[in-house]
Amino acid sequence: MREFLLAIFTALIWGFVPIIEKIGLSSKTAEPVASVIYRTVGSFVFAIGAFIFVLLSSGNINSLKNMDVKSIIILALAGGLASVFGQIFFYMALKNGNASVVTPVAGAFPMVTFIFGVLLLGEAITIPKVIGIILIITGVIFLK
Repeated sequence: MREFLLAIFTALIWGFVPIIEKIGLSSKTAEPVASVIYRTVGSFVFAIGAFIFVLLSSGNINSLKNMDVKSIIILALAGGLASVFGQIFFYMALKNGNASVVTPVAGAFPMVTFIFGVLLLGEAITIPKVIGIILIITGVIFLK
């Protein structure tokens, strides 16, 4: 149940933030690449704040010290790929597109995750997953 609520909070935040980003990109001087740089600075400030909060509230810094190098490198690369390149493409689309179209299409990433999950991680193909992918594809087609 806790995981479901956390996922709902994630959806609420990720659903609202593109509206803020669209407003930020509406200026003629707001270019997508520069905007990603400022967004990254904001993310860094929030991350430091969250780190300090977690450290002060739990006193558990061992999770940082104990992580293996391979995991650190993989997560850093994933963060760079998603937070820089993905965000640049998203901002380029959002700059001139409707937030109500761009965000759901960009939000079709679970379909990509499903495909790679099956191909690279050996995850199971199930009827509910296939129905979900069909619904995602249908939704993207309707938005086009």
